[in-house]
Amino acid sequence: MSRFRLIVAITSGVILLVASVAGIFGFAARNLAGNIEALEVISSPKPVAETGPLNILLMGTDTRTDQGGGFGSEVAYGGTGRSDTTILIHLSNDRKSAIAVSIPRDSVVNIPACTKEDGTTVAERTDLFNSAFASAGPACTVKTLETLTGVTINHAVIVDFIGFSNVVDALGGIKVCLTEAIDEPVENGAGIQLPAGVQVVDGKNALGLMRARYSLADGSDLRRIERQQELISITIDQITEMNLITDLPALYKVLNAATSSLRMDPGLSDLDSLVTLSTSLSSMGSQNVSFVTVPYEGTPDGNHVQWTESANELWSAIINDTGWPPSEVAVVETTAPSTETENIVVKPSDVSAIVLNGTRRAGFAALTSDFLKAQGVNVAEVGNAPNKDTAESVIVHTSGNALKAQLIGQLLGISNIAEDPELAGADVAVILGNNAPQSWTAPAAPVEIQTPTQTSPAPAPSPSAIAAPQTGLFCPLP
Repeated sequence: MSRFRLIVAITSGVILLVASVAGIFGFAARNLAGNIEALEVISSPKPVAETGPLNILLMGTDTRTDQGGGFGSEVAYGGTGRSDTTILIHLSNDRKSAIAVSIPRDSVVNIPACTKEDGTTVAERTDLFNSAFASAGPACTVKTLETLTGVTINHAVIVDFIGFSNVVDALGGIKVCLTEAIDEPVENGAGIQLPAGVQVVDGKNALGLMRARYSLADGSDLRRIERQQELISITIDQITEMNLITDLPALYKVLNAATSSLRMDPGLSDLDSLVTLSTSLSSMGSQNVSFVTVPYEGTPDGNHVQWTESANELWSAIINDTGWPPSEVAVVETTAPSTETENIVVKPSDVSAIVLNGTRRAGFAALTSDFLKAQGVNVAEVGNAPNKDTAESVIVHTSGNALKAQLIGQLLGISNIAEDPELAGADVAVILGNNAPQSWTAPAAPVEIQTPTQTSPAPAPSPSAIAAPQTGLFCPLP
């Protein structure tokens, strides 16, 4: 189970909580400075200023020490775990906008030569991005990203899984309203059972809500990301409503939990810097934060990903502090623009698919595979989904393959379609649910799908006009 998106949410949530709460706690919070373990990875780190572009590298580790059953075992690099996630936060010069860039852990990149803490050297090589951390620690991750992108990293932070869980427990739990009951087996990663309705969840169950995937909605990683964002928002809203400034013991408890889960470079870990960071971000709304993933494509073997040329535009925007996505610029047309776009026709033979049985029907994936092959589809893999009680069938597709997913949807009568950039090995994956028919009926005529002829398209909405995702899992609290 991929933890890529999970740690992004936990890391961002914990650092925001520390900065926000430290900003109102004042002098007494300095007693907690010792909780933040030093991270010596930035050369000559400077304290945070109120203005000026700032690049903070957040690294989430997969260590699960003291988290109990259901969360796996500790995997250590010097006790800190492996970096399954890296996210680069770029704060604009005026601190009114930000770019949060997620780096896929299985990106195939050039890793520069790095020096380990014991003084030995790891040679330059082509490898997966997260191997930089695993082989030579966080300093190598910083060096690798700076070498690949040209972006200067001003500060670095490491946070582990247990951070978000501890913060929730320090709050006495968080109140949520669930539209449906959740039963996510431990083998799928979450290991939680929660009823529908209003309830207070503790840290372990809150973390489980973030991890739950296969038993909810379409089972895609994208929907899980949206749920994580909603849960972080719910937590922060409740902290705001609690007005912790009037309850110093409770505030101290929250800060103690958050800071104990972090490692920071000295320039950022000083609480004066955290207060400055919090103050400088006070006018930044969530609508002014652009969450992006490094533009990438699958490697030729289909097992990993590699960055595309579009990534260079992103790094340039960060280096030059021009914002992302690029602003709409008015252009004077010397000739009339075309009002039509070329149609793209997709046939079954153009599609490669993975078929997974999410039911307890023996041989159902093989039956479906044979049907798709008979229609001309290239079936790359047949197997079982992690959840054997999937309620609704779903088709997930890689970026740019929505038409192929729609074609498979027409063949199988499945309208539940979602994009999952982490899908590898095929254009689409079919996860069969209990609502699927017992057998499939061949169409009367050959099936193909094409893009409609388009007139001049409406411009994409600006980031500030894009509403936060709503997953349908969380209902309004009374």
